[in-house]
Amino acid sequence: DAAAKPKKAPAKPRASKKRAPIVEPGSAGIAASEALEGPQPAAFTAACERIVAVGGVIAGRYREPLGGFWVALAVLPITAVEATPYQRELSPAHAERLAMVIPKVGRFLDPIVAVPAGTGPGFQSPNGMHRLAAMRRLGARAITALVVPEPEIAFRILALNTEKAHNLRDKSLE
Repeated sequence: DAAAKPKKAPAKPRASKKRAPIVEPGSAGIAASEALEGPQPAAFTAACERIVAVGGVIAGRYREPLGGFWVALAVLPITAVEATPYQRELSPAHAERLAMVIPKVGRFLDPIVAVPAGTGPGFQSPNGMHRLAAMRRLGARAITALVVPEPEIAFRILALNTEKAHNLRDKSLE
């Protein structure tokens, strides 16, 4: 029959995406009441000493809620922090947009992540290159950071940087 519609090809099965395991809410990690308790490992103590040695201050210390690892909330001299060398390239357009928005808010409310640098006294940021560049552009003398004592986290944290690739509009601005 010529008037019959052609049959559609059967849909291809979609590749299954790996998903995070689903667990019962409230069944993992530490309780909020445990965030300030427990012994601080030597590596954390050394990272805190490094914060002070570079002229920074420790605003708080806590255990992050999922793994219970110690983190320092610190304010570091901006000159003591560099972006890790293996991140994607800096987008000047993105850094410029951040530098325009931060003053509108009037506050810097999104701390970078920092780890002790392998060499030298300072820190490296595996997550915060654009915020760091924007704050430098604004002339900031210091930057707020979540300091993680284990330098190897700098490599693992890249998996958390799931920001989508720049779209055509962003690329044209660059």
